[in-house]
This record gives sequence, structure tokens and C-alpha cells, in this order.
Amino acid sequence: MHTKILMVGNDPVALVADGQLLRDRAMLVHTTFNLENIPEIIIEVKPNIIFFDSTKKSNLITEAYNNIINSIYFKNIPVIFTLSENDMYLVTPKRTEMGERKKLTADNIIKAIKMALTIGNNHHHKQHYVTKENKSQPRSMQLPVYSR
Repeated sequence: MHTKILMVGNDPVALVADGQLLRDRAMLVHTTFNLENIPEIIIEVKPNIIFFDSTKKSNLITEAYNNIINSIYFKNIPVIFTLSENDMYLVTPKRTEMGERKKLTADNIIKAIKMALTIGNNHHHKQHYVTKENKSQPRSMQLPVYSR
């Protein structure tokens, strides 16, 4: 299965190079410049990662990014935001069960995507799959066991 990426930007020309790089690596890339309807586009596309590429400084794209990472509806989708002033990528993996989001940085787009997918999946598995009960603690203090 291919990784689906939704690229959100404010400059169509700037997204061409990054989009082609990702397509060359067998990723499905969808682009949008409509910052007002991003939630509807996310629901339609169902991306594995949302990638914000703001080459032109804009409060609108920063606001759209903040709305997505703070939305409870999209908490299971990792988000990458381009920090254009120093060619770094801010990676916000999937939110944890307690609503926390770690923010990490990567120095290229491929590392950022790998980081977003790997960290989100590793954390998910650690949180949800407990393999044995701890018998030394009282029953009320034991972790629940989830079976597959």
C-alpha cells in the first residue's frame, strides 16, 4: 500500500519539486491550496500524512496548521510543517491517548516522513498492546490486557 500525502501550500510552483520527489519514491501525493476547506479535503483524501509547505510567509497557513494539529478529528494523522527560514521540517506525530503531541525536527523531507510514520506507529503499539498482567500489584493497580 502506498503512503498517501496531502500537501497543503500557498505557492503552487514551490510544491512541484517536493511533490515530484515524493512521487518518485512511490508515494501518492495530493495537493491543495484551498486553506479554508482543509478538513473536508482531509476527509475526502484520507491521507497518511498532512504536509504543510509554506514558502510564502502567511498567517493563514500557520492558522490552518494549528487548527489541524489541535483538532480531535485528525489526531491520528501525523503533520509536517516546513520551517522555510532554515530548511527544517517540524514533525508532529500522531497524538497520544492523553492528547499530547511531541514535536520533532528533521533536515529533509524524506526523514520527516519516515519519522512521522515510525514514531506514530511505535507509540501506538506501546500504548495499546500490553502482553501480560502484573500479578504483584493489587488488581485495581494492574494494567488492562488487550487481546488481538
